[in-house]
Amino acid sequence: MGRNSAQHGLTLVELLVGLATGLVVLLVVSQVMQSFEGQKRTSTGGNDSQTNGAVALYLLEQEIRMAGYGLFGPEGAYCRNGINIYKDGGVVKNAEPFAPARIIDGGDGADSIVLMRSDGVADALPLSIVKGMPQRSSVVTVGSDGGLQEGDLVVLGDRGGNRVCTVMQLSQPPKNTGNGVNLVHNSGNGSPYNPKDPFPVAYVVGDIAFRYGDGTSFGRRFSVRCDHLVESDPVDVADAAVTCANSTPMVAQVVDLQAEYGVVDGGALTWRSATGDWAALDADETAQIRAIRVGVVTRHPQFEKTAVPAAQAPAWMGEATTDLIAANPNYRHRVFETVIPLRNVVWAP
Repeated sequence: MGRNSAQHGLTLVELLVGLATGLVVLLVVSQVMQSFEGQKRTSTGGNDSQTNGAVALYLLEQEIRMAGYGLFGPEGAYCRNGINIYKDGGVVKNAEPFAPARIIDGGDGADSIVLMRSDGVADALPLSIVKGMPQRSSVVTVGSDGGLQEGDLVVLGDRGGNRVCTVMQLSQPPKNTGNGVNLVHNSGNGSPYNPKDPFPVAYVVGDIAFRYGDGTSFGRRFSVRCDHLVESDPVDVADAAVTCANSTPMVAQVVDLQAEYGVVDGGALTWRSATGDWAALDADETAQIRAIRVGVVTRHPQFEKTAVPAAQAPAWMGEATTDLIAANPNYRHRVFETVIPLRNVVWAP
């Protein structure tokens, strides 16, 4: 029987051609996949930036609308002559202005917004003081407990806003004596808002006390740090001392925040930046503010190989915003703006 000596298979040339063809196909597929992934990241990141901008505006809008809640009565602001605040061994405010909404101009950077309000629901209504304070350290006696609890912050003032307000913290639960409810505000552990040497203000019959908060914080300041919208307590942290470490991140990818006051003087609404005469608000200026205009810029974190079309910011946001966008041409930015009325101020007399 004869043996077939023919060999079947691929030659070296055929193997090399096959490998080369496979490499070319692999290269094409890799480039297509890389391009697709880049487009996917850009699209997804763009959606994230859009969502984060909307969330940041929503958060700011909700808080700004509530600014001043519980701080106004039928005759106007309870604390228009200023407020006394002490905490942890130091005086925070000594008969200084107390604005429901305050803008801190950031110069060449982002602005900050400080908001103050009572966190009560029905218990933001003021309680009447029914017994005078013979000394500034005396127990405060009111007509009812108003739902107050130990540790709550209470603001004392005049119903017509003619006295400087004072913040105190309840060191004991309210005590009903049969002739009123005693509010004790001793200094010491657990009551960081009560000074050993009280402020030189004593309140009389007819003055008021209203719940401000539960003592965990005194207000909300919104700033931009580390590409985030962050929140910090304006009593615990000075305006110029906000960092990533001493603030709470709220919304990612936010790189700029700008704001202006909407002021009504003589019946016309005009817009004022928080500079010059409007850098530090007095009682008259606070009463003229009816709205806050807010602008937010978000940035997609993906670096593009080529410069992308620059987002257009409204002129009122200023050079700080346009320079920020121009300095980062390979990142995609989105700009959001809105006007938010201060409803508790608008409804006040």
